[in-house]
Amino acid sequence: MLSKFVSCVLFHVSKLSTKHIIHYTTLLLITCYLLPVGCFAQTQSPVNWKCSYNAIDSINGELILKANIGIEWHIYSQTQSGDGPLPTIFKFERTPDFDLVEDVVEPTPESAYSDVFTTDVLMFSNEVIFKQKIKRNNKKAFTIMGNVECMACNNTSCLPPKTYTLTINVPTVD
Repeated sequence: MLSKFVSCVLFHVSKLSTKHIIHYTTLLLITCYLLPVGCFAQTQSPVNWKCSYNAIDSINGELILKANIGIEWHIYSQTQSGDGPLPTIFKFERTPDFDLVEDVVEPTPESAYSDVFTTDVLMFSNEVIFKQKIKRNNKKAFTIMGNVECMACNNTSCLPPKTYTLTINVPTVD
């Protein structure tokens, strides 16, 4: 079957002029070059999250939620509103091991006009650390699970919002 296909292609190629062969070869090379770039762009992830626990005392602590943001990319404040980008949203799975104390705290975001959204936005670049205070309900080690949904944009486009899984290990209290 393959040999018939190859024979057919070779027959038709032999009937083409040199000009057409160069044209189709160039088109094929451009397609082969751009196809992997298009596929890569769809899987790009300019934001990486790292989580840790900081004990304040034997009962109270804070979750440290650090986003490393790629060069020229931004994520947005939890307080972003209006017609701009989607705000960053944190959710934690509740267990009897801990209670959340107040809301996730963020540093002061940068306020800037966005050509993408044609409005002012509240954003973070390079690196941002969010903090969530907790109250421990026991002294044993446990794991806090949660997620963060955020939208990453650069100066010309945005990626769809992405949800990242957060895992924070809280150690035993001595």
